Amino acid sequence: MKLRIDKLPKTDEDLKEIQQEIESEHHHHHHHEEEGQSIEEVLGELYIRLQSLESKSKELEDSSETCKEEISRIYKILGKMLIALTTKDENEKIKNLKDILSTLE
Repeated sequence: MKLRIDKLPKTDEDLKEIQQEIESEHHHHHHHEEEGQSIEEVLGELYIRLQSLESKSKELEDSSETCKEEISRIYKILGKMLIALTTKDENEKIKNLKDILSTLE
């Protein structure tokens, strides 16, 4: 397998394209024995898979951060709801309910 890396991949699409090329090439040569691969081929495949793993890790970090923000927002809403439900002051209830509405926007 000849590794075609003209430039370093910058986007997930670049990584996916290279990964698909590697996997396609890998499936075509799957019947060859492992010792038939050159060091360049093995290192190239390893490089692509590590980049894919790094990309997936970054996606998970971003997703995790989004989840943290949403959980924090839920707790803020619950706190405001608790205050609105327990206070006897009508103005305080309205203020907290409006705060909830603005948090949900």
